[in-house]
Amino acid sequence: MKILSFLCAAALALSATAATAKERTVVVVLFDGFSPASLDATRTPNFDRIKKDGAWSRHLVPAFPTISLINHTTFETGCWPSHHGIVSNFFYDPKKGLFPQSDDAAWRTGCETIWEAAERQGVKSAVFNMIGRWSSTKGKRATTINPDVPWKDRESDEKVVERGLAALRDNGPNHARLIALYFPIPDEEAHWNGTTAPKTEEAVRKADEIVGKLMAAIRALPPSREGTLVVGTDHGMMDIGPVVNIGRILGRENIHARQASDGATVFLYLGKGETKEHVLSALAKYSYAFNAYPKGKYPPYAHLGDGPRSADILLVCKPPYWVAGPEAFPAYTRWAGLTHVWPVTFTPAFGGLKATHGYDPHTVQMHGIFFAWGAGVAHGKQISRLDMIDVHPTVMSLLGLQPGVPVDGHALALSP
Repeated sequence: MKILSFLCAAALALSATAATAKERTVVVVLFDGFSPASLDATRTPNFDRIKKDGAWSRHLVPAFPTISLINHTTFETGCWPSHHGIVSNFFYDPKKGLFPQSDDAAWRTGCETIWEAAERQGVKSAVFNMIGRWSSTKGKRATTINPDVPWKDRESDEKVVERGLAALRDNGPNHARLIALYFPIPDEEAHWNGTTAPKTEEAVRKADEIVGKLMAAIRALPPSREGTLVVGTDHGMMDIGPVVNIGRILGRENIHARQASDGATVFLYLGKGETKEHVLSALAKYSYAFNAYPKGKYPPYAHLGDGPRSADILLVCKPPYWVAGPEAFPAYTRWAGLTHVWPVTFTPAFGGLKATHGYDPHTVQMHGIFFAWGAGVAHGKQISRLDMIDVHPTVMSLLGLQPGVPVDGHALALSP
């Protein structure tokens, strides 16, 4: 009789638990170029509230190079570049040619995004403006996506917020339990004005307002549902100094390698008959501005592999040096085709960038922000550091799902 009573009580307890279990929705927000320095420079009441009522870190460590597309893909997949195949914003593929800074997931060589892994496990997703959202060549597309358009014609931040809030408020039978949103702020403002300039501060306050709107919508979910907000960025940002005129250096040293990128990291692909020994020897005299590494001897932080997409020679600038694009040169030098004879290093008089990224991920200014708030997240939890590869498995864990296959990161312990 006692055993029967115990079993009945246990069954009632399980039934009550099942009846009160809430369906969880996770909202993932990816900002661009959001450094802790920019966050500190202005008032951000919603981020401040998460510091009190959620989990946060000043040290979300990006994959190398610490630039956008490589880290968007790492954020989404939880894989190092050597596994997902996007090794830079620009690179050469021997079969496909120059990677044109594309968000087509067909360029990936492996790994699943958070929405592909969720959809495979039967969880519907809504994805707006995230890189790779629209391609159906890898895994299963999100249930709901916004249109794929050229970058210059992308939907406004306001429209993306509107779409995200609509998806979160949808209580229909087919509503998304994973919602992912991308916003390109404050990256552009920081690039052209500096990490703590007034225009950058304005973009940071806008980001804080977006976070506040999503928090309010999560609080307003019906009693049968609960929500969690995860906020990250692709990389940090730092103010910079002299420009390296790589075109002048390559010409002066009779180097015919193809250059596939600029900024703080440069990919060089050797010309026909050109040897890495010659190139490395010629570039050694510029070691005050950058280090040069041959394929197979990259620094340990460069999880790029040694496949055909990786650079034959990898240049990593030493802060505050950076390799310029054409905008750093005076207009008349561009018009007259004289940039190749401009000084090897110089400080742009006007028109150049004020801040950039792409440096060694051990450079603390390359670290970005991370915040988590809501269901399943402890209050006042400061995380000393996490890697970009850890975001994907953390999101999947919050959803109660398995991470994508394969995955390099590990889920954070966020629960109370």
